[in-house]
Amino acid sequence: MKYMTMSVITILRSTVFCIIFWVPFATYITIMLPVAYFSSQQFVFKYIYRPCTRYLFLCLKYICGIKYGIDGKENLEYIKKHAPVIIGCNHQSTWETFVFSLLFDELSIVIKKELLDIPIAGTYFHRLGCIPIDRSSPINAIKSLLQSGKIAVARNENILIFPNGTRSSDDIHTEYKSGIFALYKNLNIPVIPVHVNSGKCWSRRSFVKLSGKIELEFKTPIEPGLSKDEFFNKFCKNMESGIHD
Repeated sequence: MKYMTMSVITILRSTVFCIIFWVPFATYITIMLPVAYFSSQQFVFKYIYRPCTRYLFLCLKYICGIKYGIDGKENLEYIKKHAPVIIGCNHQSTWETFVFSLLFDELSIVIKKELLDIPIAGTYFHRLGCIPIDRSSPINAIKSLLQSGKIAVARNENILIFPNGTRSSDDIHTEYKSGIFALYKNLNIPVIPVHVNSGKCWSRRSFVKLSGKIELEFKTPIEPGLSKDEFFNKFCKNMESGIHD
């Protein structure tokens, strides 16, 4: 009986969240679309993307009981002192596509090209200076990634990439794509592995939001100069160690 009651409460919270967050969010970005279209990348980032993130986190906290914490703050400070860098984060939910906007002022996010075709949202991805990659053509994808990566670095923007390519939980093994190493090797800048466990509260393609605390952990930077095998061994070790290890 207690389990059933908790399930009903969780579903109710998730329903209220859906109404209180997604409806105003969709309305706001639709109204602001003409402004975004004619505004600078920085304006869209600071005055549309970031406020939406703050509103999201308020809704998650007070409606769903989801909080978050940051570990490895010394490595977060490293990023701020040594920017631009490559931030390689595992991907478990929509949550981590928002959180970095609160932590950095300069950011280019690598996304799949198909997202540009989504009405309204596609315009925002474009105006935010996201780096689209065509996963149907690996060779062209790498070339485009490197070209856009060089432009981002020239603008002093950190590059955020989700190297497992799709959302997955910690208990599902996913192979990291070669794009992150291509950036690391050709741009000659550090990679900071970041591990998130957002899936425990906001799992992939799930309507239900479970209360709890999401941890975002910044791992030890990987300095330039490693071979492909050395890089992935170090990167995978960091990601597989999870939170607090």
